[in-house]
Amino acid sequence: MDSIRHILPAYLGNMMDYSLVTTSVTPTSCFLLFLVVFILCRLITKPKYPPGPMALPIIGNYKLLTDPKIHEACARLSEKYGPVITVQFGPSKTVVLNNIETVVEAMVKRRADFAGRPPVPSGMTLSEGGKDILMSQYTPNLKVHRKIVSAALRKYIKGPFLQTILEKSMGQFIKLFEETKGNPFIPHEYIDLALFNIICGVCFQKVYKFDDPKFKHYLDIDNQFVAEFGMGLIEDLYPILAKVWQSQRYKKVVSLFGELLHYINEELEAHKQDFDEGNIRDFADCLLMARKEAENEEDAEILSQLTDVHLRQTLSDTFTVAFDTTRFTIQWALLYMADHQDVQKKVQAELDRVVGRDRLPRVDDRPSLPYTEATLFEVMRIASVAPLGMPHMTMVDSSVGGYTVPKGTTVIINHWALHNDPRHWKEPSKLDPERFLNSDGTLARKPESWLPFSAGLRVCLGESTAKPELVIILALILHQFNIKLPPGVKADYSPECTGFVGYTANRYKVIAEKRF
Repeated sequence: MDSIRHILPAYLGNMMDYSLVTTSVTPTSCFLLFLVVFILCRLITKPKYPPGPMALPIIGNYKLLTDPKIHEACARLSEKYGPVITVQFGPSKTVVLNNIETVVEAMVKRRADFAGRPPVPSGMTLSEGGKDILMSQYTPNLKVHRKIVSAALRKYIKGPFLQTILEKSMGQFIKLFEETKGNPFIPHEYIDLALFNIICGVCFQKVYKFDDPKFKHYLDIDNQFVAEFGMGLIEDLYPILAKVWQSQRYKKVVSLFGELLHYINEELEAHKQDFDEGNIRDFADCLLMARKEAENEEDAEILSQLTDVHLRQTLSDTFTVAFDTTRFTIQWALLYMADHQDVQKKVQAELDRVVGRDRLPRVDDRPSLPYTEATLFEVMRIASVAPLGMPHMTMVDSSVGGYTVPKGTTVIINHWALHNDPRHWKEPSKLDPERFLNSDGTLARKPESWLPFSAGLRVCLGESTAKPELVIILALILHQFNIKLPPGVKADYSPECTGFVGYTANRYKVIAEKRF
């Protein structure tokens, strides 16, 4: 490298001498000079990264980026290069963490170093300049924002509230399943209707009829958004394109999200008009109450994180990430239950013992349903609906696994690799809820390498709400129905949608037989 440092000045000096005796300088020679200087400067200043596969200039590891099972491909690369690998998406390098030890080192022990988010064009546009929780940089303002939302969720979104929303929405869901009359059907649409309705209920205390045109319109908007976002946008690989030439897909993604924000803003404005601090109805009211308390205390710092833009962006996180991860989980859960009748029967036996057949499962039944909860956790492990999670970014020069990770580097947790690490999971491809149980049948402490809600300073704030919601939804379905595959059909676990948006089950068919 020292030789390069000496060669560069000498080379430039020779070029200058040559230019003095050259009668004309062509555009080609100027370009070649620029290219040589650029490459040599990159060689001199090139930071060290963890090892990884060779990448093409500008394009990067294009084949890896387009792999529908990119998470599995990264796990295989870690077998060759070690648990910390570097891959290149477009011109930028990304570090991927493939085991729990390196994740804990980065996200827990050096949590402040790895708490950033890459400021990609789509993220900054959709979040209205980083005003949400999901894509914002980790600043003192975001810490305040997260604290407010976490407190609101703990204080107001409790069992009785969830129970009311679940009963109203899942009642319609059960009727739809009954109407299939034992014929094979694709359950995805019914799951989407129920889960989107639950999100509307949690955020705005609105539980729609499944055939409501407005409700179906915005559900369709969300589905289109997920489909268009797909494996990501070229503008996020080459940010300059977002400024000089936006693709039609980028424009459509922004437009679709704008429609969803319009609905959220419309509901938020209605809540502001009839807000009653003595009657907190839903999550929107929780946020308005937090703002009211800050106004009473004249707390400018908190108020700065509770503008109307911050509120609608916080609600939009619920309508996108929270909705998509829960519905994808239930879609996979029904496929696994249909293919694993032994597990399904054990869940049903527990439900019959605890709940009986004279009523439906309730949120307050959850502590008495350890096998049902363990089954859900195992589905979350084996399906890993967000296999690469949300990208992090280093806020400073740091290190992990003995390697340097320069400031501004995108860092990804390979949740799928963690959930399939044979050091922590015996026969990881096998569905076995008992991994999450003690020998006496009680729910065991969370396994170290189980991380569906991420870790560190960017851990998912909705974990405390998502777990009881998912457990009771699964319990309601299996309490009422036997879920089976059609005769002669084998379970197909190939995904329909993969990549950075989510890992979704294909449009399989099942039979729902009423149990009683």
